Amino acid sequence: MAAIERLAIVNPSANTANAAFTSDSTFLISVIATNKSTTNNALISVWISPLGVDSEGGRGYVAYELPLSVSNTYETIRFPVINTDVVRVQASTANVSFIVAGIDQLDV
Repeated sequence: MAAIERLAIVNPSANTANAAFTSDSTFLISVIATNKSTTNNALISVWISPLGVDSEGGRGYVAYELPLSVSNTYETIRFPVINTDVVRVQASTANVSFIVAGIDQLDV
């Protein structure tokens, strides 16, 4: 049976898109975002760049400018990625930490 793996941890700068994870297989993943600030809310975005191509028209958003209140955590729904897809994350503050976790679907 396949186990859930931590695939990436990212602590991006404010308002900077970050390539959190580039898939080398077929995974079912989720992204967990935690706002570490005790004073400032944040907006988070999570998207897939299919086959690594990051154009606004080609992005598949999982979350777009989702409000994340102070000292709070949000987990996306599980979504599939295939070989060479890139999972990207962005937050409006530098106080948000992202974890990408998933299950390799070739093992299921």
